[in-house]
Amino acid sequence: MVDPRDPGTIAMSLQQRPRRGRPVTGKAKSAAERMRAYRARHVTVKSEVLRTVIAQCQEIRQLLDDNQALRGELDAAYARIARLQSRD
Repeated sequence: MVDPRDPGTIAMSLQQRPRRGRPVTGKAKSAAERMRAYRARHVTVKSEVLRTVIAQCQEIRQLLDDNQALRGELDAAYARIARLQSRD
């Protein structure tokens, strides 16, 4: 403040120094909001992983079934070879 009766006083700047760190945006989330978002993200990730695992299990089951069918054909071929060799 300037004293009007004292000609030697000057106006002082009373501005505060700038705050350190990031400027405030006013859009900060509460801890509950952050945790809710965290849980929502992880549920999505878990469900996507689960879908992938289920699809892989189905592919493995199909491969095992195909393998079993080929083993049956191979056993039949070996049996036929054995019959043909026994005729000689």
